[in-house]
Amino acid sequence: MDVAWRERSEGSSIYNNLHHTSLNKLQARPNIMASFTSVLATCLSLSILVGSSAFSASTSKNDATLVQSYTLYDNERQMLGCCDEVRPSTKTRDDDEEEDEVEMFYATTKRYFMFPTSGGDDKLLQIRQTSFGCGRLGATVWPSAIALASLLAGDSYRSSIQDKRVLELGSGCGLPTLTAKEVCGSQVLATDYWEGREGLIVGNRLVPKELFGVNLAYNVGCEPQNLDWHDELSIFSVSTDFKPDIIVGSDLVYYPDDTEPLLQTLDILLKNGGGGQSMLLILPLPPTAEREALPEFRRRLESGVGDKDVVMDELEMIIRSASTDEEEKHNFLRIRI
Repeated sequence: MDVAWRERSEGSSIYNNLHHTSLNKLQARPNIMASFTSVLATCLSLSILVGSSAFSASTSKNDATLVQSYTLYDNERQMLGCCDEVRPSTKTRDDDEEEDEVEMFYATTKRYFMFPTSGGDDKLLQIRQTSFGCGRLGATVWPSAIALASLLAGDSYRSSIQDKRVLELGSGCGLPTLTAKEVCGSQVLATDYWEGREGLIVGNRLVPKELFGVNLAYNVGCEPQNLDWHDELSIFSVSTDFKPDIIVGSDLVYYPDDTEPLLQTLDILLKNGGGGQSMLLILPLPPTAEREALPEFRRRLESGVGDKDVVMDELEMIIRSASTDEEEKHNFLRIRI
């Protein structure tokens, strides 16, 4: 238990200081749980990846306490989507569950998001966050993911992606995937990149631990795909096997070294996907977020992806705290094909 406690403390500490710590220092920190998680993954059945079931429920605002609200607008101040973050007053699926391997070795927190639906009932979705020590940059639900989920659940997208095959890049905790599945009625595939049993870290990339994939499966309720943008063959395999109608993603442009591989990934998926072959990306903009690779990525997209033209515009999300009534504004770049 002392080892698990130290890892939980370490993960929380690193995460809280993420923006104030250099990449080299982050990688240099000893991961005291590496050997334990490797042995655990070998001994435990991986059936959780297939057998897990995401939590969602039809509910009403009377069954939950509002924490904060999110409202997404375009540049003409037209509302594109919204959701509420809440604390449910009714029983949720984790109340009767035993601690799983992710919770045994890493600190976790649950967040609950309520989305309006076309049927009139609100849909409550649960997302489990993990520590930085497990998930790295994908350990938490970022504002961009909430913006993308709100957009997918909004009137302009919800009906258009019903029964469509939606592939999410860089899923992290998987909120947009879960929203597409439970609110929009889409067929979904969550993808991200995490360590295999060999524990390989490529170059200077901060790669999530193996149990990150278990946590993502827990959240979305279906098996995610471990997808490396630097591996052209695996991208082609995913595109031909799943044949996505629409590719979605949020906050994907972080490291400059990933710009070219990401553009190649989008090109392959769009060329070999399903009939729709469309794309929707939400990327954070200053001043609330600084992404070193974004200016170059944006410039490269001006000429399109493959033979497809790209449309870009800016959106704004207002986050209102229920306890203080204070507002926080986040700006995003929306990229569409």
